Amino acid sequence: MSTSDMTGTGGCLCGAVRYRYVGQPTAVGLCQCERCQRQSGSAFLIGVVFPHAAVTLEGELSTYESRADGDGALRRHFCPRCGSAVSITLDRYPEIRSMMGGTLDDRHAFKPTFSIWCASGPPWLKLPAEITCFDNYPEGTFGG
Repeated sequence: MSTSDMTGTGGCLCGAVRYRYVGQPTAVGLCQCERCQRQSGSAFLIGVVFPHAAVTLEGELSTYESRADGDGALRRHFCPRCGSAVSITLDRYPEIRSMMGGTLDDRHAFKPTFSIWCASGPPWLKLPAEITCFDNYPEGTFGG
């Protein structure tokens, strides 16, 4: 099976939202910005980024939209029933959809290679040496 034939599934905590992806992610990374810390309720968010068309969603999602520094909207999509964060879409990169790593059925399928906004991360967090840390957001990290 080629990597483009690879498929996987995921979903929210209660099962009301399910999704399927085809192919390999274009990026797998962590975000330690304050907003992602608040959304995840943790020290970071795990983003598994796919081409938008590679992900098929089933079920109802609610959306929280925010804007930062003129970059357009960032939409956080979550299950209205259980509150699980499922995905993020961005005006800045309309061609991608970032799936929350904890929602993958095979949560060990993909390993993060980088972390952004490390300057906002907790000082006690020590990531493995093979994960490249960026103090802020380097352009083009997740898409574009």
